[in-house]
Amino acid sequence: MESKVNYTLVGVFVLILSAALIAFAFWLGKYNQSGQNYLRFKVYMTESISGLAPEAAVKFHGVDVGMVESMRINPANSEEVELTLKIKKETPVKVDSRAVLKFYGVTGLAFIEIVGGSKNAPVLSTDQNSIAIIPSSSSLIKRLDESLSNIASKLSMTLERADHLFSDQNIENITQSLEHLRSLTRQIDNYQSDIKTLLQRSIALENNATDSFVTMKNAADNVKNTSTNFNTLVETKMATTLESLETTSRESHELIRKIEASLDRGDYDLSAISSPAITEMGELLEQTRTLTNEMETTLRTLRESPSDILFKQSKPKPGPGE
Repeated sequence: MESKVNYTLVGVFVLILSAALIAFAFWLGKYNQSGQNYLRFKVYMTESISGLAPEAAVKFHGVDVGMVESMRINPANSEEVELTLKIKKETPVKVDSRAVLKFYGVTGLAFIEIVGGSKNAPVLSTDQNSIAIIPSSSSLIKRLDESLSNIASKLSMTLERADHLFSDQNIENITQSLEHLRSLTRQIDNYQSDIKTLLQRSIALENNATDSFVTMKNAADNVKNTSTNFNTLVETKMATTLESLETTSRESHELIRKIEASLDRGDYDLSAISSPAITEMGELLEQTRTLTNEMETTLRTLRESPSDILFKQSKPKPGPGE
């Protein structure tokens, strides 16, 4: 009987020792794995992490790459939650990566998703002495909450403005405006016949104005033709007069030449003959000068305003001493 008890104690001791050795082996393997194959990162979040528990999964594009090692309130800022993530070394966490809180379907359990990280961005380095920080982004729940809050605020503002717009006073003003519009419509209906008559008279007046414009245009064309014909007539008469003056001048020169020849021969008494001839010659020259001045004045007037000869629109400038 005594030998059996000793064997039992030995068996129990062996079993306990074996279990302790196995546990120690697992713990040692986990410690080595934790120290050699994982890196630690910090994440600071300002939103609620309800549903997230220690040892919750950390995913990178949906692949499990680690777990949440610890959670606590940030001692330096009570508005933030500090998460310590343990992520596999081969996970390409880049400097532009972000940590986002996500949930498993409708169960309410949360996990951390590492998103972003461009291909050419440098890797975010970390070590035991200086743990790198992965910036956080708002979760879908937070974004929906903010959006719904903004929508609720705008909807409340819209309802307040609607209440102000449809106040009793505004409704009464709209009713009065509609009544005035109805009254104005009735008055317009009463004046329809007058408006129709006015429109008919306006059309007739427009037709008369068109005919008057046509008549004025024809009159202007006639005046233009008359002015052209008059200019042609005046130019013809002036040309004839100038030719007559030129002939008279030639004859006068011929007469003077003959008189000078007769005087040189002594055919005439110079004192007896020259007196009346000189007098007549002076009168002839004076008349010629007057006629020339009048012709120059007429030509200048005709050149400046041909219509003045018919209509006398412009006033002649006063001469010296007038």
